[in-house]
Amino acid sequence: MLGCVLDVLSMGELEKDMNQLRNGLKEVEREIEFHRSQQVTSSDRFLPVMKEFLSSATCRFSELEDLFQDMKTRFDRAVRLFGEDNSTIQPDDFFGIFDAFLVAFSEARQDNDNIKRRREEEEKRVLQEAELKKRTIERKNSRDGILAKVGNSLKNGLSNGLSSSTRRESTGDAKGEFDDLISALRTGDVFGEDMAKFKRSRKARVVTNGNSPTRMNSLNKEDSRERVLSNSRKGQ
Repeated sequence: MLGCVLDVLSMGELEKDMNQLRNGLKEVEREIEFHRSQQVTSSDRFLPVMKEFLSSATCRFSELEDLFQDMKTRFDRAVRLFGEDNSTIQPDDFFGIFDAFLVAFSEARQDNDNIKRRREEEEKRVLQEAELKKRTIERKNSRDGILAKVGNSLKNGLSNGLSSSTRRESTGDAKGEFDDLISALRTGDVFGEDMAKFKRSRKARVVTNGNSPTRMNSLNKEDSRERVLSNSRKGQ
């Protein structure tokens, strides 16, 4: 907006406009003097109207001329304060310096605001990534702790809860169950629907192992022992 005003603000143009107004008032005054020397009728209202106009216009032009001179004085003082030559520089050039400064200042402030906003967004992103990384590490440490605790519990249960003969027969089964459980904990299946599959596979393995050769041999030995005792009693 300031640039648009400066485009029409020229000291030379203002001087020219003031001279035109001054010359126009002189023409009106000469025209009035000419009609005074002429014989006019009573119905002719030219002289009274133009005299009133000249009086009012002269008064207003005098005020305008005072303002124009005051403007020139203030402009010369401002030019000297900023170290410019008041005899050569024009108002549009002088005030154009301030217009360019204000435009550059506004652009610089906008750039600073953009930089500040991008910096805040970057800091927020870094904090979010750090928080996510921290939570991931905490979950991993928690899972490893759970795995270690479950492993120790299973080992202690296997070593303390089984007899020596039973432990020998079920060592392979317990080891398989322990490995399956550890695998399920690591993959997360123990916390989802796949746990049902794990239980079913465990039951199937128990049933299968129930018919293992070791178990069958034990049962055959017990049957043979019972048959020998029965025959001995019949012989007596």
